[in-house]
Amino acid sequence: MARKSRKTTNTPVAVPIVKPLFHAAIYARLSAEDKDALSLENQILMARNYIKDCSELAFAGEFSDNGLTGTNFQRPGFESLMDEVRSGRVNCIVVKDLSRFGRDYVEAGNLLEVIFPKLGVRFISIGDNYDSFDPRCNGDGMSVALKNMINAFYAKDISKKIRSAYASKQRKGEYSGNYAPFGYLKSQTEKGKLVIDEEAAAVVRNIFRWRLDGLNPSQIVKKLNDSDIPSPLNYFYLKGIYFGRNNDRHIYWLSNTVRHILENMVYVGHMALGKQRVHPNVMHNEIRQPKENWIITYNTHEAIISQSDFDAVQELVKQSKQKHWKYAENSNHAMSETENIFSGITFCADCGRAYTRQITCSKDRTKHYFRYICSYCKIHRPDKAQIKYMGEQDLMDVILSSITKQISLCADARHIIEKIRRSSPVVQKKCGMADETQKLHQELERLPVRRLNLHNDYCDGILTAEDYKQFSNRYEADEQKLRKRLSELSKEQARLEPRFVDENAYIMAFERFQNAQTLTKEMLLALVERIEVSSDSEVKIRFRFMDDFACLGELITENGEQLPADKMERAVMTA
Repeated sequence: MARKSRKTTNTPVAVPIVKPLFHAAIYARLSAEDKDALSLENQILMARNYIKDCSELAFAGEFSDNGLTGTNFQRPGFESLMDEVRSGRVNCIVVKDLSRFGRDYVEAGNLLEVIFPKLGVRFISIGDNYDSFDPRCNGDGMSVALKNMINAFYAKDISKKIRSAYASKQRKGEYSGNYAPFGYLKSQTEKGKLVIDEEAAAVVRNIFRWRLDGLNPSQIVKKLNDSDIPSPLNYFYLKGIYFGRNNDRHIYWLSNTVRHILENMVYVGHMALGKQRVHPNVMHNEIRQPKENWIITYNTHEAIISQSDFDAVQELVKQSKQKHWKYAENSNHAMSETENIFSGITFCADCGRAYTRQITCSKDRTKHYFRYICSYCKIHRPDKAQIKYMGEQDLMDVILSSITKQISLCADARHIIEKIRRSSPVVQKKCGMADETQKLHQELERLPVRRLNLHNDYCDGILTAEDYKQFSNRYEADEQKLRKRLSELSKEQARLEPRFVDENAYIMAFERFQNAQTLTKEMLLALVERIEVSSDSEVKIRFRFMDDFACLGELITENGEQLPADKMERAVMTA
């Protein structure tokens, strides 16, 4: 073959310069205190013009958050943007300036310096003249970090000023909450003033009257729910005051809601504010304040409840709390003395949530009883929750009985497989498989010789290239077929060996507890994957190692045997 010349030619070769195409998404943010000049429309327009003037950027969408703080990144618009980034549909982010991106300098720095470079994402801040893919900005890391720190300190300063303004309003007795307490409305004419909402106020009066009549909060809750009276959140939604997520569905009254109403002095015309205060050094972290630190302003609005009725209810509340504290102390001691063995594996079959372990006392408070209840169904479906609990001892008895049956089933399976292994047809089958295995190995040993002869015939010109390729492919297919059959025979032979049962994960797991008399946490974790209790107290158990149990069942069925019908039915139901 002729050798190629190594001389280079002087003919210029045109090398096309392909600019990388970035799919750029715009992100804009506006907090509650921002001015109109920083409106979302202005930010987006500025970014759109920037992308339009940059030939290597292609517009890939816009994302925004309106009225949300920049001191954290838990924002719907930003999270949607990051979903697009992770999916690969966006690899460039354009913002007006770094303060619109975020004011948490630690998290912002982590995104800009670690996460975005790893994902290959380009970041452009128009107002800061920063482009992470521009070599001229490689040394701007320190200035970007400083700007992020300044943005964070600015956010803290604004937050401090807002808290100061709220505190001033609280000292004047002006109501500064987003929504008025249930029973009141925010005045349309006088800022910070509460006026009575007669429809809701009637419910509040009934709650206080029922408590004075001797009903406890749980009984009041039942009365309210049975009367189909909307809970505060439902009421606000129906009146168009509040449109929070999921409030279009019915939400039942809770005992804590009733207790909060009974203890709130707003219903006697006094304003108690400052019950929670933001931590001085940690943003978004509120600390509950003791009553002596509350800011109380008297007679700021019209009362719904008389002072005498309110004081009488507070005495009942005090007595109830004293009983509860004593009961809680005894209950906590009892809870700490016993292990919650069903923790993490017991769930409600109807809603899928974990069951909660609760404690109840006998009437004389001398004995404690544990039970498991679905707290979610108790709150959100009280009409169905009265049977969504099960006593701990009852549940333990059911689980232990079922595990005992599984252990007995293991013994039956071992006995049947030993019987199958000793039968004449199985002995003959094992001999046949051994002969076939030997023949397959002999065929595999001949293949290298055939391949060598094939190669020699091709080199000597006896075979054409096409014939050589055809025979070579045939030998390759023969080898794969032989090895596949050897693998199948190996698995079948293993099933007929004694160690097939001894090494079966299902047998090994359950026989380990064959002498157990009581149910333990160790036993549950080893054998049970999930327990579900339905509304009619039916218990469904999902055992571990059901695939290994199925292997035993297949071998038994193939050889014309079967496990005891009653135990087999139980195993299938709980699998």
